[in-house]
Amino acid sequence: MNKCFYRAITLGVLGLVGLSSAIANTVTLQQQWLQQEQQHIVGLSAYLVSEARAYQQHVTAYCAKPSDDGLLISQSLWRQNYLAYLPLQASALGPLVDLKLNWALSYWPDKKDTTGRKVKAALAGQQPLSSTHSNLRSQEFLLFEALSEQQRCVLLPDVVNQYVQAAEQVANNLPSDLATISPEQLSSDVLNSYRLQTSIMLRKLRAIYSAKHQRLRPYQGEAWRAKLSAQLLAEQLTGLARRYQRYLAIYLTSIDANLAKQTAAQFALLSKAMPTIEPNDQHAQLSDWAKAEPMLAKLDRLFANQVPQALSIELGFNNNDGD
Repeated sequence: MNKCFYRAITLGVLGLVGLSSAIANTVTLQQQWLQQEQQHIVGLSAYLVSEARAYQQHVTAYCAKPSDDGLLISQSLWRQNYLAYLPLQASALGPLVDLKLNWALSYWPDKKDTTGRKVKAALAGQQPLSSTHSNLRSQEFLLFEALSEQQRCVLLPDVVNQYVQAAEQVANNLPSDLATISPEQLSSDVLNSYRLQTSIMLRKLRAIYSAKHQRLRPYQGEAWRAKLSAQLLAEQLTGLARRYQRYLAIYLTSIDANLAKQTAAQFALLSKAMPTIEPNDQHAQLSDWAKAEPMLAKLDRLFANQVPQALSIELGFNNNDGD
């Protein structure tokens, strides 16, 4: 009787020890996940500033001595800056919860081409561009529309300077903002940044592809003047998939391995299906966009519902939400 009693006690203690060890391991993985995400996000903001300053330096030199080659390099550096910005787009992390600061980096959606109208008015001397409209999409107009070098360079250097200031504001404030919030809030904000990214990507795809009217709307794309909307969208997805695999997948696997695999598989399927031909290209296929849309919608639902539920993290709502 005593032996059975002591054996039961021993097994119970061992069970509690095992449970405590599992909980401790989960907590450690969560801490590692948040630390890695924090470092990654801060690194992204620093990289954006680095790209922005290199771009600024070239634009200053280009406008001092305009040339066709200088314009082509400016266009290439603009694209590099947009790619550097995309991982932070609509993320609502730290200072990026401010919509005006987001608009100072890029202004989208823009159904009525507010960007184009603002730049045209500034070129006509009617109204100067504000800091919130001196962004990457305004620069796209100046770099890709058919303008004279004189027209282009009347605005471009100052517009780029203001954009650089906005990027620096993000990089200067983001580390302290992330470091001073509670672990619970940081968990919510970081996970929510995944969902906000999938949400805005879905919004971009649906802006171009109309399921209701079964047609493509190229001029609703994010970078239609540069003819890069599809490419930027595909690159944004690739970047988020890479981030997921490096950081969140490890922590999610410790909680729900099947869900972690399902999410990774959805990224892989969508990456293969994402359209690569620009919607205004004569070879663009409506079926490619129609195939990708439900796949991206499913990925968005995973980050809106299943993943937060599995991790017991409540996502907040903010003005950057793509819905």
